[in-house]
Amino acid sequence: MIRSLFKKKHYFFIIVLILAAFVRFWNIPNTVQFLGDQGRDSLIVSKIFKENNFVFIGPVTSVGNMYLGPLYYYFMVPFLMISYPNPLGPVYAVAFLGVLTIYLMYALGKELVGQKVALVAATLMTLSATVVAGTRFSWNPNPAPLISLLLIYFVFKALRKDTKYWILVVLCFSVLIQLHYLTLLAGLGFGSLWVWQLYQKHKNKKSIRKMMISTIIGVFIFVSFLTPLVLFDLKHDGLNFQAFKKIIIGENSFEEESFAFLDRGSQILVELSIGDQKNLNNYLFIFFIGILILSLSLRDSHRLGKIIIVTFLITGIFGTALYKHTIFDHYVAYLFPVSFFALGIIGEYLYKKGVSGKLAISLFLILFVNYNVIKMTKVLSSTGSTMNKIWSSSKTISDRVADGEKYNIVLLTGTGDIDGQNYRYFLSTTNKPPVEMEDRGQIDTLFIINDDKVLKNVVDSPIYEIVVFPNKIASEVYQINDGPEITVLRRN
Repeated sequence: MIRSLFKKKHYFFIIVLILAAFVRFWNIPNTVQFLGDQGRDSLIVSKIFKENNFVFIGPVTSVGNMYLGPLYYYFMVPFLMISYPNPLGPVYAVAFLGVLTIYLMYALGKELVGQKVALVAATLMTLSATVVAGTRFSWNPNPAPLISLLLIYFVFKALRKDTKYWILVVLCFSVLIQLHYLTLLAGLGFGSLWVWQLYQKHKNKKSIRKMMISTIIGVFIFVSFLTPLVLFDLKHDGLNFQAFKKIIIGENSFEEESFAFLDRGSQILVELSIGDQKNLNNYLFIFFIGILILSLSLRDSHRLGKIIIVTFLITGIFGTALYKHTIFDHYVAYLFPVSFFALGIIGEYLYKKGVSGKLAISLFLILFVNYNVIKMTKVLSSTGSTMNKIWSSSKTISDRVADGEKYNIVLLTGTGDIDGQNYRYFLSTTNKPPVEMEDRGQIDTLFIINDDKVLKNVVDSPIYEIVVFPNKIASEVYQINDGPEITVLRRN
C-alpha cells in the first residue's frame, strides 16, 4: 500500500501528507497546551509504570461525572515512559496518529468512496485548523477520528465482502467509547447498517448463521471491554449508569429537537470547515444534505461507501440533536472523517454540474481558507498554558521548598482545576513532590497560584485549602513573567 503511494498519480497526496505532518508536528514543544486534564492523565500514567499502580477506570467526563474506560491511559504508558519526566511522549504519539489518519483517509477512502472524493476529504481534513488542534496535545478524545475511520471501513468490508468484519467493527466501537461517551452514537450508524444487511440476507440461512456468529463474537468483545467499568459500577452503586441516565433523559419537546437537528447538523457538516456563521451555515447544511441525497440516487461503483457515510452522518446528527448539553468539537471528533468524506462527495457532485457547480465549490473554498488560515495561525502559536510555562513555573515552587517540607498547591483559574494537576505533575517528577490527598491537612506551606488574577487578595478565596490554613499572612508573593502570581503561605 505504501509502495503504491509513490506512483505519479499520487504525487499531490504526498504533498498533502507532508503538509499534514508539518502542521501537526511543527514546534510542538514550545506551543503544546498542558492543562489540568493533561496533568491528571500524566500523573496517573506515571504511577502505572513507576509504582505499578494499575487503574481500571479512565478519565471522568466534564459533563455528568461519568468515568470512561482506562484504555487511553494504557495507550499513553509506553510513550510517557520514553520521554519521562517530560510529558511530550504521548503528545508526539497523538500527532503521529493524526498524520496516520490523513494517510488512511486517502488509502482506505479510495476503496470506500473513490480516489477523487478521498483526496478532497484528506486535503480538507489536513488543512482543518480544528482537526489539527486536536492532534497537537494528549487527550483521550483525540484518537477518535482514526478509530472511527477504521470502524467505517470495516463496516464497508462487512457489507461488501464478509460478515466476519463485524467483529472488527465492534472491536473499534469498544475502543471508541473509551475515548468519549458520545461516540456511542456510532452504534446507531453501524447498527442501522447491520439491520439492513440482516434484512438483505434473511432468506439465506447459511449467511445469517455466519453473520450471527460474527455478531456474538463481537458482543463478547464489547462486554469484555466494558467489564472493568461494570465492576466499578457494582462497587459504587451504579455511579456511571445513574449519571448516564440523567444525561439521556430530558424534557425537550419534538419542536425543540427539530431545531436542534438543524443546529447540530450545521455544526458537524459546515461549522467545522468555515466557522460559526449561523444563518449561512444553516442554509448551507440544508443545501449540502440535498446534494448528498441526490448523489445517492446515482448508480456508481462507490454508492455503498457513500450510503455508509451518509448513514453515519445522519445518525450522528440525530443523536447529538437529542443531547441536552453544549456540543464541543471534541465531542464529535469521531465524525470528523465522516464530515470531510461528505464534503468530498458534495464536491464531486457539484463539479460535474458545470460552471454553477464549480462556482459553488470556489465560494466554499474561499470561506474554508479564510477561516482556517486565521485559526491555524492561532493553533500553531505559543499562547496560554503551554507546557514550558507550566514547567518553568513549577520549578520556582520546588526551588522554594526545603527537603522534607510538607506543602500543597492551590490553583486559582477559570478552568476550575483547584488542585492544579498540570503543576502537580511536574512537581511530582522532582524529589520534592506535594503531599498526597490524605496528608493535605498536615502541611507546612501552601502555594497559591493565581492564574486568572481575579482576586487581588488571594487569602480571601473561599477555597477550603486556603480557608483552613492557619496563617493568612504571605511570606512571599512573586510574579512569573507572562505567567501567574504565586503567593506563599507558611505555617510559622
